[in-house]
This record gives sequence, C-alpha cells and structure tokens, in this order.
Amino acid sequence: MKKLVFTLALVVGSWTVQAQQLPLISNYLNTAHLFNPAFSGLDGKTEITVLNRRQWTDIQGAPETQFMAFNGNREDLKFGYSGYAFNDVTDIVSRAGFYGSYAWHVKFTDQNSLSLGLGAGYVNNTINVGGIRVQDDLDPVLFSALNRAKFDLNFGFNLKFGDFSFGAAVPNILAPKVDFSDNYVISPFQYQYMRHYVVNTQYDVNLQKGLMTLSPFVTVRANEVTIPQVDAGLMFNHKEYFFIGAAYRSSYAVTANTGVHLTENITMGYAYDFSLNTYGFALGNSHEFMLRYSFGESKKDKRLENELKKLKDRQRRQSGDLEDLLNDRLDEFKDEISAQQKELFDAEKENLKGELSEAASQAASEAAANAVNTSGSVNSGTAGGNAGMNNGSNNQGVANPNATYPQTPQGGSVKSNIKGYDPNQYAGNVQAGSRGYYVTAGVFGSVTNANKLQARLSKQGVASDVFQDPGNNMYYVFLLKFSNYESAKQAQTSGFNGQYGGKLWIKAL
Repeated sequence: MKKLVFTLALVVGSWTVQAQQLPLISNYLNTAHLFNPAFSGLDGKTEITVLNRRQWTDIQGAPETQFMAFNGNREDLKFGYSGYAFNDVTDIVSRAGFYGSYAWHVKFTDQNSLSLGLGAGYVNNTINVGGIRVQDDLDPVLFSALNRAKFDLNFGFNLKFGDFSFGAAVPNILAPKVDFSDNYVISPFQYQYMRHYVVNTQYDVNLQKGLMTLSPFVTVRANEVTIPQVDAGLMFNHKEYFFIGAAYRSSYAVTANTGVHLTENITMGYAYDFSLNTYGFALGNSHEFMLRYSFGESKKDKRLENELKKLKDRQRRQSGDLEDLLNDRLDEFKDEISAQQKELFDAEKENLKGELSEAASQAASEAAANAVNTSGSVNSGTAGGNAGMNNGSNNQGVANPNATYPQTPQGGSVKSNIKGYDPNQYAGNVQAGSRGYYVTAGVFGSVTNANKLQARLSKQGVASDVFQDPGNNMYYVFLLKFSNYESAKQAQTSGFNGQYGGKLWIKAL
C-alpha cells in the first residue's frame, strides 16, 4: 500500500510536468530568446530580464516559474548570445537549471536575414520527498535517490523578410530519460523528457517612422503526445511610453499584457490569464510579472543612427559641392554678361566712330567739290577726292600690317543654313581675328563655353568660328565677317534677313 501511494504520487506529478515540460510564459514576445535561441542578440540590445509567474492561483501546488535571463550581442551584430537560469515547480516535482545560447545572424539585405541559434543546458530534476504523505515514514522507497541532473540541447532558426518573420525551435532535442530510483522491485521510477516543437510568426507594422509598432503574431507549441497549443494575438508597442497586447491561447485562456517603459532602460510588464476551460473558475487565474533593464542604447539603433549620420554628412558635402559649382557658374555667367555688355558698348562705339568717319569723308568730298567749282582746279579737286577716298577706305577695315591677331585653322567650304552672302564672308572661310566687322552670337571669358555654343550652332546647321581678342582676352563666336560696318549692321539687325532668331552683336577689329 505504501509503495502504491508513492507510485501514484509520482505518476500524477510526472503527468503534470509532462504536460508542461516547457515553462509557460505570456511575455514571450519580450523574451523570445527563452524558447528560441535564434533570437539571441537579434534586436541589438544588451539586457537583463527577471520573470515571475504563478499559475492557477486557487490550486495548492500549482505551477510557479522564475526566470533570470541575459541577452546581448557583438558590436558587428553578426553574433548574439543569451543565457538564463530558471526554477519551475509543480507540486512535488521541480526543475532548476541554466541554458546558454549562441546565435549567428546572416544579413542578406537591409531587410532580409536568417538567424540560427544553438543552446545547451544542464537541468536538475527533483522530487520533494517532504511533500509525499504516507503512513510509514520509514518506508525504504522514500530514501531513494530522487535528484537527477541531465544535459540537453535546444536549436532554432528565424527568417526575416522585411517586417515579417518566421521561425521554429526544437527544445529538448536529446529527450533524455531521468531514472530517479532502481530499488523498486517492479520497475525504476523514471521521468521522460519529450522533444518539443515551437513555431512562431510575427508581422510588424511600423507607425510614425518606427516610433510605434503594431504586431500580430501566432505561436504554436507541440510535442509527440499532446494536442498542439496555439497562441494568436496582437501587441502594440509605443517605444517611448508603454506596450499593450492580448492573445487567445487555445484550450486554456485569454491573456492580456501591459507594461510601461519607466525610463529608456527600464521596462516593467504584467500579464494576466483568464482561464476558459471547464475548470477555469475553480483553478483560478494566472499572474506574471516582468522587469527588464537594458544597458545603454540598442546597437542596432545606434548603427542605424551612424548610417543616417553618414548619409547626412554625404548629402551635406554634396550640397556644398553643388553650392560651390552654382557659385562658379554664377560668377562665370556674370563675367559673360559683363563681357557681352562691354562688347555691346564697344560695338556701339565702333558704330558711332564709323558713322563719324563716313560723315567726315562725305564732308571732305563736298568741300573738294566746292573747291573745284570755285577755283576750277581739277588737280586740287582730284587730290581732295583721292584724300576722301583714302579716308573712306581706311574706315572700311583695311588691315594694319603692324597689328597681330590670333590665328585659327581655316574651315574650308562651310555649308550653313544662312544663305545669300558671299562664301568668303562665312565663318571657316575667313581669317578669324583679322581686321573687319564680325557678326557674333556670343562672347565668353572661357574658351570651353565658347566651344559649347559653337557645338550647339553646328547642330542647328549654322557655321561658326571662334577667336580671342588679345585686348580683353575674351572669346568671340562669330557667324560672318564683313569689310564695312553698314553691311555688318544690316546683317545684325535683320538677323541675316530673318534666317537667325538669336541675339547678335558686332565686333569691330
């Protein structure tokens, strides 16, 4: 009878633990590395978390669980690590131990990654003999070795595609057997671990540029002999102030989660389970408290801030370079405008000189004619006429043999959309920079800009050439050259008889 009572107690205790070999917690979104080692260091935080859970508060000997966990990662975020110690007590059966996990995070892109984790642990299994009630306290069975420790492994992975993640873990991979005693004649008192499977999915909807996150999630827990348990819920997290969530746990309860971020480093959370099964009101509800402390800021957030800082610095440098380029272009444009205004003034001055010269020549001719009529001296009139003709010839652009001008290669026969002029007057067929009157389309302080205009004119089918005036070092893009001012003026004002729509100036050399 004594042995029968002991056996029944052991079987009941073992069945209770077997149904809950994995400690059940409700704050697992905040402590995902406890059930899947692939989450170790995934968020870039270094933190310590303390959990305390009491289940079925109205039942004596109901499960009670405590956790103390550490989670961190390396600076490069490629590897993470975590560890936790726990104590899980259900009536006379208890388990206490510790696990250490290491994770490898493979980043394919900024949004896609794969995490692999492996954990190893040492768990001590104990049956509390003091909780066994028998008539004979001296029964030899009670002096059996009821304390055994076993080594075990956990494995898990997590895939992240943008804001969606999918993962799975296999706790109790080795599924060891625990032999508490072999001095019973029928069979040894044995406790069997079961291999478990945990699948998790989560989708994060980021609000206000990531300040708030709304996360629907589904978690499935299963083993070889029990019905799978499904958790489906929704969690809202305001990263500066609080989090709140709710979940439905199949065949068991509805869970409500809430918590506050007391500071940037301290978070306090609470979870309450409302039992829904047949004996829910008799069993009572469950309470779970969580306290988490983070050391410094998240390495992931810090790395993102550094990337943003680098990007801003690069944009600032590019803006500075663009501003310098715009200033250079503006200065160059001002120079070109000033040069064009000066050239326009010089052209008008040359026009005025030409008109004065023509007027003086005409006055001299009239004076010579009057002298012939008055004195009848043909020779004197002829001399005066020759003098006037000589003066007129000089004002029409006879080259000064003592002056030097830059030379450019001759263009030969040039085809141009501008028609009706002597072929020897077109750019490319004249000595660019020689004495005469040039009808120009632009004047520049930079030969590069002059060549750009020449290229644009060429695409429009307008022949042009470039020369530099050594007097002011400016570059002139001209279309035609004339020997006298009147012809150049007519071509400029008429736009080559309506064949050219751009602005034109006269450059006199």
